[in-house]
Order: sequence, then C-alpha cells, then structure tokens
Amino acid sequence: MMMEQAQMAHFFVNITHGANDLDRATVGLVLAKNALSEGHEVTVFLSLDGVHLARQDAYLHGLHEPTFPPLQELRDFLVERGAKIWVCAGCYKKRGLEESHFLPQAKMVSAGEAIKTLASGVVPVYY
Repeated sequence: MMMEQAQMAHFFVNITHGANDLDRATVGLVLAKNALSEGHEVTVFLSLDGVHLARQDAYLHGLHEPTFPPLQELRDFLVERGAKIWVCAGCYKKRGLEESHFLPQAKMVSAGEAIKTLASGVVPVYY
C-alpha cells in the first residue's frame, strides 16, 4: 500500500502581539515553527505590537510564556531556517521604530504586499 504524500502549504502567520500578550505572541511563533518543521513555507507577518518580535536589541530577552520555549528561541529558529519575517511598515513607524531596529532578515512590507500574498491562496493564521 502506497502512503499518500502530504501536500505542502504556505502559512501566513499574522502576529499582532509582543510583550503585551505573551500567550498570543508565543502561540503564533510556535505554530509557525511547527509548520516550518513539517516542511511548509512560512511567512510571519508582524503587525501592531507584533513588530517588536523582529527587533534586534534586547527586547525579547527574558520574555517567556510558561510551558513554551522563550520568544527569542522561537524567533531565532524561524529566522535560521528560512521563514520569511515581514514587518508591517506603518505599524513599526507608528511605534517610533526605524528599519535599523530590526533583524537584517526582516523585510519591511506595506499592507498592499500583505494583501497580495493573502490573495495568492496562502493559509492565513492570526494571533
């Protein structure tokens, strides 16, 4: 009997929280990590307070939801394994941040680029 190969998908994980709601930020990153580990394509779109998850300073240091890995460990796993990390341009500017505050792997994107990707048939997930 031949096993059917699982179809790979493209997950678009929109995370809207950071330290203001560790539970949502963590679960969004965990879902993205699991999807990537299963061989799926993953785009993490960080909007609203989620933009802080792409910062390269010490923001993530010590942010840890009990029973889950620390936020920095989750984020670094995604970056190291090639997940796309997108940062909402309007959202980071509103929070007084600049492109230089973010990881070099992070891409600043407009709402239009996010909509174009969503319209392409990705699997959207929101946290």
